[in-house]
Amino acid sequence: MHEVLIIGGGPAGLTAGMYCRMRKLSVLVVDAGRVGGQLVSVYSDKPVHDWPGHAQVVANDLAGQLVTHARELNVQFAENEKVVDVRRLEDRFELVTHDLLTREERVHPAASVIVAIGAGALEPRKLRVPGEEGLSEDSVTYRMPEPARVAGRTVIVVGGGDSGLESAQAAHRAGASVTILHTHAGFKGMEINLDAVNQMHIPRLLDTKVKELVVEDGALKAVMVETRGEAGPRRLDCDYLVVNIGAAVNLEAVQGWGVEVEGGHIKVDGRMQTSVPGIFACGDIVTYEGKVKLLITASSEGAVAANSAYAFVRKPPRVTMKDLYS
Repeated sequence: MHEVLIIGGGPAGLTAGMYCRMRKLSVLVVDAGRVGGQLVSVYSDKPVHDWPGHAQVVANDLAGQLVTHARELNVQFAENEKVVDVRRLEDRFELVTHDLLTREERVHPAASVIVAIGAGALEPRKLRVPGEEGLSEDSVTYRMPEPARVAGRTVIVVGGGDSGLESAQAAHRAGASVTILHTHAGFKGMEINLDAVNQMHIPRLLDTKVKELVVEDGALKAVMVETRGEAGPRRLDCDYLVVNIGAAVNLEAVQGWGVEVEGGHIKVDGRMQTSVPGIFACGDIVTYEGKVKLLITASSEGAVAANSAYAFVRKPPRVTMKDLYS
């Protein structure tokens, strides 16, 4: 039995695993895919600008550094295992997983659990307009566009937050002709991304909604858009569409574990404790007063969750930083 079992191998889960090992706790990180989280599954080619010590680092490289660090501390991993249930027994938890490759069911006992599912509980939001369903990945993506796929193409990016602005930059650098569409009167991204799209002179249409996708023989040819104040819809030629308008959260499984949710997130206190004693949570999936969704915040929360799991499992008379280096 592991002392701590971490669900999710993104930055929050990996950091939690590292700090658990610094406390000499036995720990297993379970991930439904590859460890690394969104850094490898969504934003692998994205330059990361907000990680201390790196003016810029490619997301996939940063993920590799985190995974290597965790392995050096002997954090154990179980990849391609989806958690389907968390059972609360009298003296432990049992995580039931489904191996996505062998279809085998496994049961992992643990003294405590840290939920760090991040994007694992998130599904990218779709436009829900005519023509969208059935398009292949050669015509549309809901994540960061792959440079090789968009090079030389006419690309429209829908979304005015950081993800949309970063996707527009990536497509522009790959040699695409890019236009950004946003439903509001102004972008909502960080200033560094606003400056970048301005410096690249990427065209944008604000107060504009996509009404329909024009598809011929299964391939995207154009989008029909409607701009506030204009008489009617107009056609914009486009052979590749990037949709970055947020994500819908599916927390049905988490609620089945008895954990309290609020506004589509897991509710935690300052110790990353959920409503269930012994189950902690961290990263993008959690909410608390003053929460800021940043990569560095997720890692910080992972360290806090590990510290709290240590106190729950080992029950020391007091928890000090000295224990990390004993």
